[in-house]
Amino acid sequence: MVKAMVGKILGSRYEVLERIGQGGMSLVYRARDITLNRLVAVKILKHQWAEDDEVVHRFDQEARAAASLVNRHIVQVYDVGRDDPDIHYMVMELVSGETLRNKLDREAPLSIEEALSITDQIAQGLEAAHGQKVVHRDIKPQNILIASDGTVKVTDFGIAYAATSGTLVNTGSLLGTVQYLSPEQARGKLVGPQSDLYSLGIVLFEMLTGRLPFEADSPIGVAIKHLQDEAPEVRSLRAGISEPVEKVVQRALSKDPAERYQSAKAIRQDIRRALEGDEGTANPGAGAMPLQESRHGANPQRRRRWLRWLIATAVLLAIVGAGLYALDRWIYSPVITLPNVRGESLKTAQSKLGRLGLTISIGGHSPSSHLPKDYILNEIPSPGTQVKGGQTIQVVLSTGPQQVSVPDVTGEDAFQAEQNLTTQGLRIVTRNIKSHAVKGQVVKQSPRPGVRLTQGKPVTVWVSDGPPASTLIMPNLEGLSVSQAASLLIGKNVSVGTPTSTYSTEPVNTIIDQSPEPYSALSHSSPVNVTVSEGPSPASAKLPKNKTLVTWQIPNNAPAKSILKVVVTDSAGNEEVFYQQVNPGQPVQIPVTWYGSTGQLLVFLNSQAQAPQPLTANGTTSPGAGSNTPPS
Repeated sequence: MVKAMVGKILGSRYEVLERIGQGGMSLVYRARDITLNRLVAVKILKHQWAEDDEVVHRFDQEARAAASLVNRHIVQVYDVGRDDPDIHYMVMELVSGETLRNKLDREAPLSIEEALSITDQIAQGLEAAHGQKVVHRDIKPQNILIASDGTVKVTDFGIAYAATSGTLVNTGSLLGTVQYLSPEQARGKLVGPQSDLYSLGIVLFEMLTGRLPFEADSPIGVAIKHLQDEAPEVRSLRAGISEPVEKVVQRALSKDPAERYQSAKAIRQDIRRALEGDEGTANPGAGAMPLQESRHGANPQRRRRWLRWLIATAVLLAIVGAGLYALDRWIYSPVITLPNVRGESLKTAQSKLGRLGLTISIGGHSPSSHLPKDYILNEIPSPGTQVKGGQTIQVVLSTGPQQVSVPDVTGEDAFQAEQNLTTQGLRIVTRNIKSHAVKGQVVKQSPRPGVRLTQGKPVTVWVSDGPPASTLIMPNLEGLSVSQAASLLIGKNVSVGTPTSTYSTEPVNTIIDQSPEPYSALSHSSPVNVTVSEGPSPASAKLPKNKTLVTWQIPNNAPAKSILKVVVTDSAGNEEVFYQQVNPGQPVQIPVTWYGSTGQLLVFLNSQAQAPQPLTANGTTSPGAGSNTPPS
């Protein structure tokens, strides 16, 4: 069974800091690589999968294959391992940003240019993977990450493959991804790169229209539509989409893999043409007749046919000869145990591997707080692997320590300050100071907030040894998972009570309500009770879904640190959608999701009811005491 992980050290190397997410098969944690002193993401198989020997074997096998994929549009896999009998984990690049799923839930449909740009970047990652004979098999918005700098990255190669081979369609826990399945996956057949490109077409369709092409009352119904129904034209669902963009979507969603794009490179070419306004698209396939050939008669073609056959035969003989030569060298090359060159300079590594008859290929670069520039961060395959003489070893080079902004930790307790600094890759040095501030609270820090500092450098904080607090201020836990809330409260010597759950438009398993309320007084002896979202109710699934972005202007005469609370009343019930400290004169933007044809916003400022705002299906609300923007 997967145990409570926070604080555990996996493989004597990875210190688990906090849980940051979960998927159908795994739990994801932020962790610190003790050896390289960098933050990483650790993905751990859930209990039900950890006991399936076939899934574990495929997870391990494909994670190692995914580790060979070095591309800026693929989340780098650093390591894979096992700790205790049932903890199977994968160590990956930690990406600061959000999933495409979160972005679509908030902003869909996206602008045409942004949708095409995201598709192009996903295709770049797939092009690199397919070139290494790795097929993802589970392309969907949840497996696409958008970094804070806008870079799009594909993740979960290893887990995607581990879930296939007869389990994908029949396993209830995975049926949630059926919306992005290719027809051949729905039939349970073997899949190739064209399956990933079909799923990419579904993702592009959703980005452009804000909906899926195939919907039904059950996952099986959706799978049948993948097999039988044609996708609607995106131009019928949204104005302003050009014919070249329509052609990209329709070709990607062809039922027959032979009629789809045959490579990620081909779909990227058509995306570029669509962005440039070129009406042409890439050739449908290798069997299509070139345009200029159709303009000539048959006789000139027959006259040249013998020459083409002669050239083809010569090329084939050359390829066969080269292949036999390479095979001979491979068979008679010695088997070598790959040495560990991690932490060494590129020059030293080249010399060490060169003496063994191995060559080095630079597969990528990554910042490191531990290693100088041009030192080896990672090598692929892993040290200790049996390789043949003459083989090329890929390495990832350090670009040196990364500069980060020092966070403001004044006013926080020492535990939370350490967590925030560690997350940025900085070290904490603690000094005690006499102060009237609450005991354990950070009174000052050096360097000051906002200063750029190299990762690994220390930040000194002065912690008050003043009187203990009789009460604490309750933090806002809404939007966190229960484990994240527990990690936050443990430093305050406060526990989380037994969670309850209810239907909500907020993401599943996130906290939507708490008692005591945020920013109120909290006693050490008082447990914190939280309510967790179960996702939308079955009743709301049958109602029209509406999204509105409301801007509420806080009056200039409001007290400092006022509390603004917003409740939505609609056909699905009542739900608190906003609870936050605000300041006088501050405009506050509130994303609101509601169900049905009408609804109402109930607004409370410091517990005082404000003028309610009606919600209508066309997105309009009456101005009331605030203002609002049209729906996104």
